[in-house]
Amino acid sequence: MSSAQGMAGLPLQALRAFDAAARHLNMARAAAELGVTQGAISRQVKALEERLAEPLFTRGPRGLRLTEAGDVLADYARRGLETLESGLFRIGQPRSRTTLVVNAARSFAMRVLAPRIGDFARAHPWIDLRLETHRYFAQLHGADVDVAIRTGNGDWPDYVVRRLTREQMLPVCTPALRATLPDSAAAALPRATLLHYAERPYWRAWAEAVGIDPALVAPGPRFDETAMALAAAEAGQGIGIGWGVLVRDAIAEGRLVRAFDGVMEDGTGYHLVMTEMAARRSTVQAFSEWLAKALTA
Repeated sequence: MSSAQGMAGLPLQALRAFDAAARHLNMARAAAELGVTQGAISRQVKALEERLAEPLFTRGPRGLRLTEAGDVLADYARRGLETLESGLFRIGQPRSRTTLVVNAARSFAMRVLAPRIGDFARAHPWIDLRLETHRYFAQLHGADVDVAIRTGNGDWPDYVVRRLTREQMLPVCTPALRATLPDSAAAALPRATLLHYAERPYWRAWAEAVGIDPALVAPGPRFDETAMALAAAEAGQGIGIGWGVLVRDAIAEGRLVRAFDGVMEDGTGYHLVMTEMAARRSTVQAFSEWLAKALTA
């Protein structure tokens, strides 16, 4: 189905019903939120599934679970509805302050931006900063997003790209846990509790990069967000692995230490990505300059 076919006549009501069901994973609670019957929610979701020719939920004795297609649509539907709500709210609002919308990966937002964002607000009191986070990056052309923070090698054609960091992947744990580990990573990896990012085989990639057989990497808890895995590492629950900028503060403050020597570096880094028009805005320039300084402080 093309995007035009998918949107033509697609009712907002069905997307709102699906969004509520996806957040609650329960038709009854979704119905209560929207003030309709459970049957109405079910019919709207079924109609949406038929329209898309894709199942959005699996239904079992333990309730609803999102399918792969449902997970993708849930993210985009939530963003779209939030953007619409934001637009409706902003109509008629005073224009004396300027809004800046920044889209960032959740882990970067939680571990890098959140601890510093008050500094930006105090330095730029005329800018209303809105930080959006989700698993999938927003499209910038025609979207209500001024600038995005993305990981990669900087290859985003047709955008203005400014590198923020050049990253190294490294393993970390609490000082107390490090004291119990053997010095050799090869000896520790098969027996340690390793905290994994569910969407990327970071542990295996790191092991291969430092000359260790990836087959030695033990299984362990898997997290949808790197920030959650690193929070577990800070709680002493195992050895986490992440990009250096995500663990820099925790290492500086003594909450985490390097678990083993050796880093993986593949040219990946964090970048500011924006359209040419956005790059000329004073708010975007102010944020870009502030963030570059904050990351080198």
